[in-house]
Amino acid sequence: MKSNQIFNVKKIVEYLSPFKDNLEQLYAWDASFKKLVDLNILTTKELAELDNQTPFIRTLEVKNKVGKAMRNARTNDPVYFKKLVQWVIKDWGGVIGLNDENIEPLVNNFISSEKPPFKSISSSSKVGAYLNPEKNAIYDSRVAYALNWIIFSQSAGNKFLPMPQGRNSKLTAFDMDVLIRLKNVEKYKPNSLSDLDARLYIKSRDNNNYINEKEAYYEMNKLMLEISSKLWHKPKYEPLFLTGMLLFSIADTVVFQDLTSKISINI
Repeated sequence: MKSNQIFNVKKIVEYLSPFKDNLEQLYAWDASFKKLVDLNILTTKELAELDNQTPFIRTLEVKNKVGKAMRNARTNDPVYFKKLVQWVIKDWGGVIGLNDENIEPLVNNFISSEKPPFKSISSSSKVGAYLNPEKNAIYDSRVAYALNWIIFSQSAGNKFLPMPQGRNSKLTAFDMDVLIRLKNVEKYKPNSLSDLDARLYIKSRDNNNYINEKEAYYEMNKLMLEISSKLWHKPKYEPLFLTGMLLFSIADTVVFQDLTSKISINI
């Protein structure tokens, strides 16, 4: 089936290009890696050495070690594999609300499907990116927020990404879904008050603006692969993972500044 999503990858790359060389300084997500000593990923000496590195380098070095261990354990040691998955989702990813019993089916659904379920995609795509960083992008609230803003502000696409739930106060203060709906407010106007009695009134109109959730990861991942192939020149690390780190990093910094400088509403 031919995709009806059209994105101007050139515009997206042009927006991101000025920031890519500063990624090591922009990336500030600093997870705790102490548990990786107990999981035999790091020695205490390696952990101490990582403390002298930036969060950017720490993340990339650890991601390579954990990813390799996950690929080896997936078929050989499922108990160990589950522990590593839990670390990626909870300790590194910061998703503490996910029940442990839901993790295994969630990850299996992601691995076995080209179009994995949107529910808990922030968690499952993190595991996918550790397992296969050359082909799986991370789809979380910050990445989606930054991409949607670029599409929105640069007129770089005809559809937007559905937004996973997030907890970042700066991003929730300026809800991207509200901005998208306001920009397309004509699509939400009822012809009469009785139209508003229709079930799923907003959802039916959102279909004009958003990629369907069933297709969301597939389409987002395809877009991220295109962006990454054009954004990075001979990168040391996997370009797809770097693009995710860049979008994640600018969401509540560069994008927030850009958004609050440009958005104005006149009633």
